[in-house]
Amino acid sequence: MDQSKKDFDSTNVFLFVIRWWKHLAIIGFLAALAGVIFSGPRFITPMYESTVTMFPTSTSSISRAVLGGPGTYGQDFLQYGGVDDAERLLQVLGSVAIRDRVAERYNLMDHYGIGSEEQYRRTRLIKTYAENISSRRTQFGAVEVSVRDKDPVMAADIANAIAALADSVQNEMRYQRALQAYEVARSNYEELRGQLRVTEDSLRKVMQAGVYDFEGQTSMLTQQLAIDLSAGNQRGVRAIEERLDALSEGGGAYLFLSNNLQAISSNLVASQRRMQEAKTDLDNFLNFKFILDPAFEAERKVYPTRWLIVFLSAFGATFMGIIALMVFENLVSKGIIAEKKSAGKKPE
Repeated sequence: MDQSKKDFDSTNVFLFVIRWWKHLAIIGFLAALAGVIFSGPRFITPMYESTVTMFPTSTSSISRAVLGGPGTYGQDFLQYGGVDDAERLLQVLGSVAIRDRVAERYNLMDHYGIGSEEQYRRTRLIKTYAENISSRRTQFGAVEVSVRDKDPVMAADIANAIAALADSVQNEMRYQRALQAYEVARSNYEELRGQLRVTEDSLRKVMQAGVYDFEGQTSMLTQQLAIDLSAGNQRGVRAIEERLDALSEGGGAYLFLSNNLQAISSNLVASQRRMQEAKTDLDNFLNFKFILDPAFEAERKVYPTRWLIVFLSAFGATFMGIIALMVFENLVSKGIIAEKKSAGKKPE
């Protein structure tokens, strides 16, 4: 038989497997057994996963959505949010504020087995937190928060807590802005009220001087003056002229103060509304999401996938066994192994 026929032919793999099936079966069995043992809870901690699903809301101002006002047409307080709202919610869910509160509330340092004497304990906490807790936007516009933990109850509690903290963190941020807006609106309102009181006092003094309806008084006196002139009542004419002179002295102030009073009153109404809106935003806790599916305690672990580990272990070991035996037969057929054995014998 020539050298080409002695070389191992890959087309005879089936015959090769039949020839070595006992060895391959033992290798596969031992690998599967090792996979069963080393994929158990003694070597790999099982992990449970809980997921909370929510939709973002479309508005961040309860006062404009509920109380209405200019520029609020089309706003619906109960409308679902869009892509931008979902991305904003995702950013909040992944914020340091939520991570630190969850870590403190559930004592994640101890729960993750991070020692108090470790040099980079916070870095390890951040890394472990990122490995076990994730959030994403679904294709339907919802936001999912998934939590993996060795304790199924803890996984569900953390997922629900993160969803609740998303509202708390956003309300704290908007509270600071709402407080500033309220202080500005209240200051403007108080300033307008002061201007209104000063204007009313000034107008009251003008009215006490006899000017209480400039247009009406002027029209009435002018008509009476014409009557007295036609009747030749000089005494009446002089009296009316004196009245008109008095009106001319205080008329300008009356008109200015009256118009100013109307403008201040109009601004005061608008300022009062803005202050009311700011106070509404300040005093009310706003939900930034609709909870679709709250997280619940998982009944089955998601990691490790034991059957997959066993299958890959058995398959991989069997495949490597086939390769090793192929190499072995090829070396034997070429006489390489026999030459090594004979080389170790002493010459006769």
